[in-house]
Amino acid sequence: MTHSTDSYTLAKWLAAEFSNQAQAIENPPLYAHIQVSIRPLPRKLLTGYCLYLEQAYAFMLKKPYRTRVIHILEHKDSILIENYELHKKELFLGGTRDPLILNKISTEHLIKKEGCDMNVEWTGHSFVGTVVPGKSCKVVRNGKTTYLDNSFEVDQNKFISIDRGRDPETDELIWGSIAGPFHFSRIKSFENELIAT
Repeated sequence: MTHSTDSYTLAKWLAAEFSNQAQAIENPPLYAHIQVSIRPLPRKLLTGYCLYLEQAYAFMLKKPYRTRVIHILEHKDSILIENYELHKKELFLGGTRDPLILNKISTEHLIKKEGCDMNVEWTGHSFVGTVVPGKSCKVVRNGKTTYLDNSFEVDQNKFISIDRGRDPETDELIWGSIAGPFHFSRIKSFENELIAT
């Protein structure tokens, strides 16, 4: 059984490779086949747990369209996730398939994505994360500035995620899924690379 500040279990459940293949086969017009790989980083990088994320179309795994470092922290009576981009991110592409690459990441490579922290709550059976309120996580897509409307749910079997960009003035959906969340199944676990403290 876990609890609202169990950052180790959250990191353990996120440290995996996920695929939405079943969802993509069931409804190909609305869902591309995507893989999300999240691998633990050395504990010395920052306090708490740090994970490196790559998200890619299944037919282009060597060219992920999203890379991030996520930093999991216990915060009051819940958990906070900080999001970082990587300076010279091209040096670390493929790191989820070759962890030796990840050993080269240092704090000098981390660029904090301001306004993009996520509050994470324990539901009794899963962790649910939502981007902090305030419309301050800015994403520029096709020359238009939007704010990120993002949430996820993870348990020991699945990972559900939705990313959307909305107009800061009207909240109109500008980009992202119109059909609902992506449903990912865990196809490989990296939890053995975490060290519980």
